[in-house]
Amino acid sequence: MTSDSPGAHAVELVDFDVYAATTRSESNSSWDALRNVGPVVRTTNHGQLWMLTRYDEVCEAFRDWETFSSARTDPELSSIAVNAGRAPLLVPEELDPPEWHGYRRIVAELLAPRTAEALRSRARHWSHHFLDAVVPSGRCDLVKDLAVPVPAAVIMEFLGFPEAEWMPVATVFHDVSAYPPGHPTREAALPRYGLVLEKIADELADRRTSPRDDVLTTIARATVDGAPIDEEMATLLVFMVLGGGVDTTTSLVSAALVHLGADQELRDRLRVEPDLLTMATEEFLRVYPPARTHTRTVTRDTEMAGCPMRAGDRVLLSEISANYDELAFEDPHVFDADRFPNRHVSFGMGRHRCPGSHLARVEFTEMITAVLQRIPDFRFAGAGPVEYPSWAMVGGWSSIPVTFPAGDAV
Repeated sequence: MTSDSPGAHAVELVDFDVYAATTRSESNSSWDALRNVGPVVRTTNHGQLWMLTRYDEVCEAFRDWETFSSARTDPELSSIAVNAGRAPLLVPEELDPPEWHGYRRIVAELLAPRTAEALRSRARHWSHHFLDAVVPSGRCDLVKDLAVPVPAAVIMEFLGFPEAEWMPVATVFHDVSAYPPGHPTREAALPRYGLVLEKIADELADRRTSPRDDVLTTIARATVDGAPIDEEMATLLVFMVLGGGVDTTTSLVSAALVHLGADQELRDRLRVEPDLLTMATEEFLRVYPPARTHTRTVTRDTEMAGCPMRAGDRVLLSEISANYDELAFEDPHVFDADRFPNRHVSFGMGRHRCPGSHLARVEFTEMITAVLQRIPDFRFAGAGPVEYPSWAMVGGWSSIPVTFPAGDAV
């Protein structure tokens, strides 16, 4: 036992490594065990990182941005990872007010619910387009042939990127998460991050001199606090929209397809009761949050659940643990398509709640609906689904090989 100051609540340090569990099952079990230690736990690893394990504490920290800051005060201290490794700044995710306001306004307006709904027809079109390419063969990889390309096509068409750029960009985000360090595919993808940023900057520069009727032009010519948007910040904002709009949706769709591949009863029910998918979507989000944890920096001395935290301390907010908190959800380890209410934290809460949540839901429902319509009898092939190599910060599947009765393209 150790305490931070005289009279302070004693804090027990535990040996918990966020990166130690390499499978979804192991990661979930490790958070179950940690949650039983307490709502606030401090680990001997990661610079004695604080970890919030229960729903109420996670929600409180998400909402209290003034105490638990998302701002990246150090190049390697990201709000989305324990070790950022000098990843590009995420705008506006890693900004706090007042700087946050102008950039968040741009993203919120671009990804408003009405816009997401307007893009439903494009999500449907691209879902069937990519299925058309594989249905005649009777086999495909549901990740590479559907879950990766559809979100990329929807968001990059919407932004105004040339079609030739869609898949190269989408695979960069996916390949970095889908393969372990040292794997040739991942190592080849890492330097392409820089190329993505360069391509974004080039497209924005082109829109400044030759405006078009597209979203890239809107961003390039936007104003922040009454002044033209900074060119570098505009590039980083588009980068965040791409990253948030591509692989997180891929992760969620992949999780649902793996689940449905193993749950024939739910698959059949969704086909007979298509309206159920709206409610089931929230349960897929609760059980399989694409972003499993976020980090924050304490800005001022505070206390959480009796534990004293000091300015400068780092805190990990665990969405996956909060979503499985038995104090907040009845039978949290049971997938319940009828669960209501379902106040999961998979899109965060407060000011930094994911602005792309509306579009993510639209894309998800259209992709799942298309699969249930076109290849409802898919079966896992070969060795079956392949998980991401780490479930510390994000979760997903690298590959989902399946077979199904061959059909005709629409």
